Amino acid sequence: MVLLGFLLSFIIQQKRDVYSQALSLAAIGKYIDARALVRDKLEEDYSEPYGHFVMAKIYSMEGDPMNEAKHLETIKKNNRYTKEIDPVTVCNRVADIYYSRDYFEESFFHYLDTLSHDPSNVVACFRLGFMALGQKELKIADQFLSRLPADKISNPSFLIARGVISGVLGQGKERECFETAFKQEKSSVSGFLYALALSRENKHKEAIATANALVEEIEDEYIRFTIFQFLMCENILMQSFTDALKFSRLCMEIAIMNGWQMETLESETHFSMISIFMGKYDEASEPLIHVESEKTDNYETILLANLKYKLERNLGSLDSLSGEFDLPRELNLLSATLFPNTRYFELSGLKSSKPLNVRGLVDETGKKIGNRLESLALDKFEKFYQLTGTQFKNQATRIALALGFRVTREIQSNESDGVNFLCSLKSDVDKRAILKIRKWKDARVSDVFLRDLLQQKIDFGCSIAMIVGDFILTEAGRKLLEHNDSDVELINGEKFAEILEKTM
Repeated sequence: MVLLGFLLSFIIQQKRDVYSQALSLAAIGKYIDARALVRDKLEEDYSEPYGHFVMAKIYSMEGDPMNEAKHLETIKKNNRYTKEIDPVTVCNRVADIYYSRDYFEESFFHYLDTLSHDPSNVVACFRLGFMALGQKELKIADQFLSRLPADKISNPSFLIARGVISGVLGQGKERECFETAFKQEKSSVSGFLYALALSRENKHKEAIATANALVEEIEDEYIRFTIFQFLMCENILMQSFTDALKFSRLCMEIAIMNGWQMETLESETHFSMISIFMGKYDEASEPLIHVESEKTDNYETILLANLKYKLERNLGSLDSLSGEFDLPRELNLLSATLFPNTRYFELSGLKSSKPLNVRGLVDETGKKIGNRLESLALDKFEKFYQLTGTQFKNQATRIALALGFRVTREIQSNESDGVNFLCSLKSDVDKRAILKIRKWKDARVSDVFLRDLLQQKIDFGCSIAMIVGDFILTEAGRKLLEHNDSDVELINGEKFAEILEKTM
């Protein structure tokens, strides 16, 4: 037995000497000779982990990370580790390589494997949390980032991420996160998010002071425009209408100067609202006329113009005419309309430009649902966008059925990116519905589209109208639905994702 132990020790030492020799050769740039030595040893036992580990080191020294990852993945596949070559180190290194090359799905998968060995691994939790957050999967991101000791991590990006998650999900801790991040780095992003969080706590003086301090440091015109919008809203809430008018004018000037059509009309509307509230009817006239000429069917604009007409001619007061258009209420709602909690995410800059099918890898609790990289599913949204012709109409029919309808006929559509169906309820054939199913991607649905749908609903005698797709409403669209909230049902966001999951 002693002799056997000596022989095993001698063989292992010989192997290690060969591997040390290979690494020495790699250190002086003789990578081919180094790999040849290691390959000879791997031919004796290809699943031996140290050989692949040394081969990975050689490729790393040569600056070939993809071949480095290949050998580390072989160690993972064989599931043979040593004290020196542990699964956490291997999984994290492979994940790091893929992450640096923007192969995010593969990277995500390997970081998940790290957590199967070390559930609170800092690197894996940090990366997984940010990758999920980049796709606006806030609940999943929270599952990973909440495992990290917040009191021991002084990274401003981490604090902003935690604040965004808290703000959007309504956890109530965003202000302290943004405040700490702002104290650490004094950036315009953390400062603006901090100001927004202060406003949510009704600390409007502090919010205005914080936002005002940022303005001179901002060079990006759109960010300046957004901060001026915020200051306009804050001064309205503080009843400082002179300052509110000043900031609304600045918004209008920036939008016009940069040729931003939508922002120009929006700013002119806000400027007109504040001017009319202050009794400055002449100042409101020109921008309001321009908005009317561009948005001829806009319900809110028509009501605002009618209010101005009656106030100018002493045909009523703001109070007596509030049943037609409650201007003080509309002004107070501007803050919530322009800066809902979802703006925390939009303003943070955390959205990733690279698509990643997070839900193809984990469920909402962060638990892995795929066992192999080969099983990674194509994003359901992307599959849907790529459907054409009969394939798309068949999928649209499956969506209608999943929503509880039977398709009776197709209505001609002027748009090439969708289909219109007349349907009847499965449970009540006398109830008719019109469904507009669209292949939109991050679209904005305006009041014009909604008015067309409402008119078609009347024309075809339907009791239900529905829009299905990946979209959000414009401000005018939201306003219109406030007056017709029971007339149109929206299947977007998570509802749309659930329907695609059921039907594709």
